[in-house]
Amino acid sequence: MKLLTPQQMKMIDKTAIDQLGIPGIVLMENAALQVVAKASGLIKNKKDAKITVVAGPGNNGGDAFAVARHLLLMGYTVSVYSSCGIEDIAGDALINAKILLNMGLSIPVLCDEESLKRLEVSCLESDLVIDGLLGTGLNRNVEGMLDRVIDTINENSRLILSIDIASGVDALTGEVRGNCIKADATVTFFMPKVGMVQYPGADFMGELTVADIGIPYALAEDLNTPWLLEKSDIKALMPKRPDNSHKGTFGKVLAVAGSKGMAGAAYLCAAAAYRTGTGLFKLAVPESLWSTVSTLIPEAVIELMPEKDGHIHINDGSLLKNLVENADAVLVGPGLSCNDDTLNLLKTLFDCCEKPMVLDADALNILAGDKTLLENIRGEAVITPHPAEMARLAGLTVEEVQKNRLEVAGKFADEFGLTVVLKGAGTVIASNDGRIAINPTGNNGMATAGAGDVLAGMIVSLLGQGLAPFEASCMGVYMHGLSGDLAAGKKGTTSLMASDIVDNIPAAFKHILK
Repeated sequence: MKLLTPQQMKMIDKTAIDQLGIPGIVLMENAALQVVAKASGLIKNKKDAKITVVAGPGNNGGDAFAVARHLLLMGYTVSVYSSCGIEDIAGDALINAKILLNMGLSIPVLCDEESLKRLEVSCLESDLVIDGLLGTGLNRNVEGMLDRVIDTINENSRLILSIDIASGVDALTGEVRGNCIKADATVTFFMPKVGMVQYPGADFMGELTVADIGIPYALAEDLNTPWLLEKSDIKALMPKRPDNSHKGTFGKVLAVAGSKGMAGAAYLCAAAAYRTGTGLFKLAVPESLWSTVSTLIPEAVIELMPEKDGHIHINDGSLLKNLVENADAVLVGPGLSCNDDTLNLLKTLFDCCEKPMVLDADALNILAGDKTLLENIRGEAVITPHPAEMARLAGLTVEEVQKNRLEVAGKFADEFGLTVVLKGAGTVIASNDGRIAINPTGNNGMATAGAGDVLAGMIVSLLGQGLAPFEASCMGVYMHGLSGDLAAGKKGTTSLMASDIVDNIPAAFKHILK
């Protein structure tokens, strides 16, 4: 599903009105009817329900006024408040405000302590509060009386429905602009906006409904816009598995991983790759890990590498080159450790590898010291940084990364000609051709050691099965999150471990395919 920026949505609205001739008041009426339908469902059509509607000065407020009118006509008890006086309302919003006034409804202005107290009582007495304060065009921080209005609504409402977006959330970045409504549900129009699925803003949307208001979807067809991954997208990416096949059909994967005390990283990426469909997985690990790793995952082919102080130490690159030549895809990084030997390993690998590659964990930590090494990669590559790793690679703070996740990932992908998987809530996948996707699956229980190794194993498995880097990353990230969600459904998020994610990969495939 496409995600729009506020500017793109504004342009589409203007095109629909100016070029197609759809009156703005008609779009506003259609939007209001969709919100009314959602509101009725939330209060289960309780005829004696009390509803409070709070409107702002723009079109979001106009939607709210129209919603209030329809709810009144349906027989509900409705109270309406405005954050501004009638003189500050214009256009279609003013038309809807005047209709309410002509119907004899009072619209108190929220401007002082007395009006705030009236709003507080109204929220406490209402079955539902509808937020129409601020729309997707918000470009400044919430402050002053508006800040207090939002606090009053949040603190005294049992159920909140936001119109278009939870007021106070930046529709482009997902940033909370000082303060915002904590909605239980949000009805947005035409298509979701980018900030609605980015954190922290996504936490304030509640249940998100995307409603049709009569704008032709063809108006967004040619827009270059981020994509919200859906089940149907992932199903379409599933590698084919012909009956007349053998283990080589489904990819030969090489992982260079592990060091003293980090055998688990090697195991997790191998187990995840096999569960994702890999036919043959070869683990290149330090000699001392042979017994541990071969016991943990007997299905993997173990290649013993020379070591020093418990980590891989390469003097002659011929062994690594031979391993790479016999692989369809390569993963390097999980549990390797950070030292000069790992740096030398990466240089050797980059020099000989033209196969698609996933760079994770300690490989990224090494590259952060000299990211120009990325320019030496000869094949296609995927990097899988968490925000701190991305910050080190990009020369930014973690806060700067988190505030501009799409921009940071996209810029880095373009600069170095690779695919970036920026992990975290709402993982961002950015391709070097400008495509960007956001993943909706996953949960906070997946913030646990080893979860990244599982993801790396899943992505390299899909690369080995023939998917292109961006597609392999999108599918791997979605399936990883879905596996975590299924695991959390059984064990809760608090008790989730990385191995639980691996164990639920088969169920995730069944879920997608059924």
